[in-house]
Amino acid sequence: MPVLAVVRPVAAGEVIEAEDVGVVRLGVDDATQVVAAGRRDGVVGRRAVVPLLAGQLLAPGQVGDAAAFPPPGRALVVVGVEPGMLPAGLAAGQRIAVVPGTAPGGHAAGDAEAKLSDPVLGVVSAVSVQQSASGKGAVTVLVDAAAVRRIAQMTEPRIAVLSESVKEVS
Repeated sequence: MPVLAVVRPVAAGEVIEAEDVGVVRLGVDDATQVVAAGRRDGVVGRRAVVPLLAGQLLAPGQVGDAAAFPPPGRALVVVGVEPGMLPAGLAAGQRIAVVPGTAPGGHAAGDAEAKLSDPVLGVVSAVSVQQSASGKGAVTVLVDAAAVRRIAQMTEPRIAVLSESVKEVS
C-alpha cells in the first residue's frame, strides 16, 4: 500500500509543504494508523500537530490546524551552548541532561545555586549550530514544565547525551 512518510523534519506548528512528505510502499495490518498516499493533498498546506522527524510514517493525528505541542505539563526550552560544547551528532529525539557549567570567573556554583542547577533531563527537539549573534549554538529541549526556571538560572549550561537506560543523573 502506498503511504506518506516524512522526508525532512517539520517542527510542530509549521505548515507541511509538498517537499516534506514522500510516498513509500509497505504492507500494513491497520491502514487507519497511516496516511494513504492518495490523501497527500489533504496533508500539504496543513500544520504539523507534533514534531515530525524524517523517516517516520505519517499518522492521521499528526496533521491538523494547530500545534498540540508541547503536551500538557511539558515545555520547550532553548539552551544556548558555547561553540565546541555541542556533543557530536546531537540530533532531535535524543535523551539528554542539561547540566550547569562553571560560573563566570571559573568558580564553582555555591550551594544555593547548585541546588537550583541540578541536571534537567529532556529530549532534543531541534539543534542549531552557531547561528546567533553571540556565536552560541542552540538546542531546543522538551522538559518538564517545572524545570524551566532551573534551566534559565544555569550558568553556561552543558549538554550530556544519555542512553535510554539512564533514568536519573547525579
